[in-house]
Amino acid sequence: MRDPSTMRVLFVVNNPRSLRPTYTTAYLAVAAQRRGHEVAFISVDDLAHEREVTGRVVTPTPGSHADPSSLLASLRAPESRHEDVPLAGFDIVLLRNNPHVGDGHSVRVNPAIELGRRLKEAGVMVLNDPDGLRRAGSKMYLAGFPTAIRPRTLITCSANRVRAFLRELDGAAVIKPLFGYGGRNVFFVGRGETANLSQIISTVRSSGYLIVQEYVAAAARGDKRVLLLAGVPLEVGERVAVYRRLHASDDIRNNMHLGASRRACRLTQAERELCETIRPRLMADGLYFVGLDIAGNKILEINVFAPGGLHNMHELYSVDFADAAIADLERKFKLRGAYREPVPPRMFMRG
Repeated sequence: MRDPSTMRVLFVVNNPRSLRPTYTTAYLAVAAQRRGHEVAFISVDDLAHEREVTGRVVTPTPGSHADPSSLLASLRAPESRHEDVPLAGFDIVLLRNNPHVGDGHSVRVNPAIELGRRLKEAGVMVLNDPDGLRRAGSKMYLAGFPTAIRPRTLITCSANRVRAFLRELDGAAVIKPLFGYGGRNVFFVGRGETANLSQIISTVRSSGYLIVQEYVAAAARGDKRVLLLAGVPLEVGERVAVYRRLHASDDIRNNMHLGASRRACRLTQAERELCETIRPRLMADGLYFVGLDIAGNKILEINVFAPGGLHNMHELYSVDFADAAIADLERKFKLRGAYREPVPPRMFMRG
């Protein structure tokens, strides 16, 4: 009989074979296995539904894996186990696929969300919550928060509205796709700048809606990535899961894969208050594990699909934030009855 304290955790990813040892997903999986839990992975393309949600999962080779490299190597080993199983047999399903990556699916139709909802209805704990991911799945989500905590923003398809907004803003701005990721097609437009503006708008609009966002001057000194767990900054002792990203000298984007560098930093009280301001909404939407990008006491982005940074934080601070995240997941699992939606009471008609 399985130990009731042992969790069966399934990671839904774009492709298990393309995972890298630096990915936060790999860090979480190693921490879960180290703490005695069973872990498995599935590609979003291997999900299926007929009478129930099923899929072809891959399980690491038996034995403890000391680090992400070892665990991911075991997934690719010939002796790794691949099998088709009902996914309702897992205790926790972590939706860690990035719908913006790959050619198979539109960001507007994410199969993991649709099938994750079915698993949630079957009693599986699905994180982040599929309905919350649907609501927060684009940069438009940030526009629903108070203007005091975010840059002034326009979301539109109209080139004329973009030009009018820039004139009214009378300052520098950033133009980027509404459904973009990874710093792709992000452009800086200086105050009063019109050269190449038509070309910029046309390039970004080719992906659909675009965002014109007030440029936060503090971003020139980099932004901070902070990880939130259950709506509050993830902490181990006195160390918070946060680091500063500094863009390359010839780029405005602070994405690490585009040449940005990282620095250790602290979370200020003002930044903690930013987190506290959005916490009730995150909790109401079931967004359990979230990454925030902050600059100048403004939230630039809220990352809900596969938020990352654990590798950089581990190297900067020698702190195992992944272990703390899994420990909190254990707490949530033990109290899982409190998270299930109550059965609506029956209504009786008087005769």
